[in-house]
Amino acid sequence: MSTSFERTATEWIVREVAPSGAEIHQITSVPAINDHRYFEVPYMDASSRYVLFTRQVDSIGPVALWRADLERRLVTQVTEPTGRMRGQAVSPDQRYFYYVNLLDDGDYELVRLEIATLETESWRMDGGALAPRTLGSVTPDLRYYINSAYLGAKRFAIWRFDFQTGERTIIWEQGEEMCNAHPQIDPGGTDLMIQHNRGAQVDDEGRMVVRFGEIGKTIYLIDIDGGNHRTLPWGKPYTRPTQGHQCWIGKTHGILSTVSERGVSREQLAEEGNLLALWPGEERPVVVGRGYAYSHVNASRDGRFWVGDELEAARLVVGSLKTARCALLCETGSSMSSPQYTHPHPYFSPDNRWVIYNSDRTGIPQVYAARVPEGLLESLEA
Repeated sequence: MSTSFERTATEWIVREVAPSGAEIHQITSVPAINDHRYFEVPYMDASSRYVLFTRQVDSIGPVALWRADLERRLVTQVTEPTGRMRGQAVSPDQRYFYYVNLLDDGDYELVRLEIATLETESWRMDGGALAPRTLGSVTPDLRYYINSAYLGAKRFAIWRFDFQTGERTIIWEQGEEMCNAHPQIDPGGTDLMIQHNRGAQVDDEGRMVVRFGEIGKTIYLIDIDGGNHRTLPWGKPYTRPTQGHQCWIGKTHGILSTVSERGVSREQLAEEGNLLALWPGEERPVVVGRGYAYSHVNASRDGRFWVGDELEAARLVVGSLKTARCALLCETGSSMSSPQYTHPHPYFSPDNRWVIYNSDRTGIPQVYAARVPEGLLESLEA
């Protein structure tokens, strides 16, 4: 085991108190692209003290991994800048963060970082055909790391890396409609959720030419061995198409996702409810959030609550998965422009005390933390 590169600074800025009572803190302030790396899961440790984020001086420059300490109000540089970081994942127990580095000889290095101690361990793998294409995911028993790859000839694969044996294995293979698989392991089981971009088209290099067709996106499941394929009642003909922003609901085996459709107004989505949840045994998803048109969502680790950012207006809303009641948490000031770092991408800390999000309200992307008012979430369950 080794300890990563470290450099610590103070950047914390106390902003305002929202009408909800949420205290808004800007935890980064350097004029660079600061991105909290949201991908439906919290990139934090189990104690909810540390937040991982990346920083780069411009949109095509090298990326460094940083860690914010919410207790001491400090930020620490964890890695040297590199232009080759991809495949980020966090273990379901919130202990480890994973990422893949492309090495100079074309091989890959899978790094496991212990979030609290910053100790690292790495595994080298040959480049070959299984170059990591997307974000990663890790099984609850910490044995397997999951990613996807482009195989050529408009074929895509889901592969797993076995930390015990050091082997990489293709467990699932599909055509161009799996171009944006977004694989996510159930933190309470062994199912793997896959995004299905129906009608998608790619070029010979695997780049998306058409992201999805008229029927839109849906979701299906396979198991960790690539078997037991199950279609789910997401998207047409059951619901509007999924937006591609979906996540597991804690360890309940339920799935949370936003839905939308071309030509449908935000007002209509808000009225009918475009935040849906599907639990095992249910015939189709049910609405768990109305009143706003949601974009990116996250479910709390205890499976009780959700947080989402609003389409265009970028306000943050929290709600109960039990009652579907919701409340406005705060305004973010995010522009919701083309770069992903201008989207709030909110997520709950594991203890539900914080909502972490991005905002370019100052003109520069920074990472923010909103302290959730005591009792607010519980009041939504009544």
